[in-house]
Amino acid sequence: MQVSQRTHSPLQWSLTVLGLSTFAYMAYATLFGPYKTTIVHLGLFAASMLGISFLDRRRSERPLARMVQWSLDIAFAAAAVGTMGYIVVDFERLINLWGSSFLTTTDVTIGLIIVAVSLEAARRHSIAVFLLGVFGVIYMLYGSSFPGVMQHAGMDLQRFTYLVSYTTEGFFGVGLSVAASYLFMFMMLGSALQATKTGDFIMNVANATMGRRTGGAAKSAMMASAGLGTMVGSSIGNVVATGTFTIPLMIRTGFKPHVAAAVETNTSEGAQLVPPIMGAAAFIMAQLTGIPYATIAIAAILPAALYYLSLFCVIHMEALKLGLAGVPEEDIPSLRQSLADGWHLLIAPAVLFYLLIVEAYTPAYASLVAIAVALVFGLARGVSRLPLRQILDQFDSGVRQAAAITALIVSIGLLQAAIVTTGLGPRITDIILAVSDGSLIVTALLAVVAATVLGMGMPTPIAYLLLAMFAAPALVTAGAPKLGAHLFLFYFAIKSGSTPPVALVAVVAAGIARANWWRTAVTAFVHSLPGFIVAFMFLYSPALLFQGEMHAVVISAVSAAVGVYAMAAAVQGWCGGRIGWIERALLTVGAFTLIRTGLLTDIIGIALVAAVFVFRSRLVSTLPPVRQETRS
Repeated sequence: MQVSQRTHSPLQWSLTVLGLSTFAYMAYATLFGPYKTTIVHLGLFAASMLGISFLDRRRSERPLARMVQWSLDIAFAAAAVGTMGYIVVDFERLINLWGSSFLTTTDVTIGLIIVAVSLEAARRHSIAVFLLGVFGVIYMLYGSSFPGVMQHAGMDLQRFTYLVSYTTEGFFGVGLSVAASYLFMFMMLGSALQATKTGDFIMNVANATMGRRTGGAAKSAMMASAGLGTMVGSSIGNVVATGTFTIPLMIRTGFKPHVAAAVETNTSEGAQLVPPIMGAAAFIMAQLTGIPYATIAIAAILPAALYYLSLFCVIHMEALKLGLAGVPEEDIPSLRQSLADGWHLLIAPAVLFYLLIVEAYTPAYASLVAIAVALVFGLARGVSRLPLRQILDQFDSGVRQAAAITALIVSIGLLQAAIVTTGLGPRITDIILAVSDGSLIVTALLAVVAATVLGMGMPTPIAYLLLAMFAAPALVTAGAPKLGAHLFLFYFAIKSGSTPPVALVAVVAAGIARANWWRTAVTAFVHSLPGFIVAFMFLYSPALLFQGEMHAVVISAVSAAVGVYAMAAAVQGWCGGRIGWIERALLTVGAFTLIRTGLLTDIIGIALVAAVFVFRSRLVSTLPPVRQETRS
């Protein structure tokens, strides 16, 4: 899978050199430690990422507008590099300041420029993050003017500047640290895997394995997206990478365009649940919660399996309703040949998994080693070998994607400072619990609403970071286990990309399918309902996350699988044949009953599902056979 060739003007060449130099420096820092100290390391990283972010964009064709844009881009890029340079040069004095009263006028000015740069970087990529950043600034400075529980003493400009621009509670806080420590090298790994045609290999294996089955084109899309998406790390990127091939194939074999787009949307989003990489979220979660990475990755195994089980059931029932068979035989590659051509491409992911889980190396180090392994084995065989220029283009593209995400992340430092330094975090928890009256289910529903709002148009890592700040403490206080609460929020941060009214992931998929994006988003949401059952189980059934005795894990997995099937059947109106609203209602009640772990609720839920299934099984022999066909 290759990136398009970029026209290299002098500016683009300069950005490419800067980006690849940043990659080289980050590799050096991963192996030998950060240059001088952490704040210098983060400053160098932020200067490069923000500089690339400001200069790497399309500009207007109109001369006057283009000149204005150029001027602003250069000004903000220079401000980003200049302010970070100031910190790098004078870091010894700045990190040893005893408080805001020791800031000079120059320090305050530089600090305020950092705030302005952060807000502008966010504005260019997400209005929502920009507005949250603006709120953080206003709240810190004028908190005494806010009503009720939101009120705090406020602070002067000098203290505000010190906290936001020169401490780890602001600009140099969790967001920038996560971008430098986890996201950057992980995105470089995704570029390396794509440069060695790992995506093509996964697509071929998926088609060879699933293509002949009922609804084979959609099931192939599900398998390919799960495999490729976990290393792409972006739902939209996954849709573009796999949907270009899978969506037309689904339409050609009989799926309606909006259904094909919805299937690709859901399968691409779910890939970020798949361990070991999980779209980098596992690394962020480990940083925020203190839970070991290995524990998080293992905990995600059953949720990911159940998510794709829910999609498999929905796809299978959709194909049965439409009477669809599989992919035409001439479009199915040989599994043996595909494995023979690409088996070596699985070595790098295997090395990554081993280093992370078994050896417990840092994500950055494990990713760097996996990059080296991917390049060595990928270049060793002609079938996966690309010219050096295309490999460098892949890394260049990965750096620019990392720069765009970093531009969003740095403004989260403003929000982090507002939450930590003003006591806003505990106040938000109190407000949420007051509204929910301490009920875990109501608190969870409020968190879902927050995920939908905060996740509009944002990359999943950003949406999850925001939710972890705002909603996770309330869920834990209401009784949810910490790991379950964070996985629950991560799940809905992922799904916010396809939830109306914004639904950017669905919009991209609909564009490929030439379908109505709203219809696509609604269909994707409905198809996701069985997976929602699994997400709520995170809060009530720790065993589903491998927390507890093995017999409890097995019971939870079985009850969850039954609940997923029941909800899929209710959504599709199919259980061995078309079913009516009464049967769909019984299946829905059974599925919801299985959310809460307990002997009585499990018996009731399974009994309801079994009753409908047995009833339909007795009737199925009287129904006409479903016509199977392969459409070309």
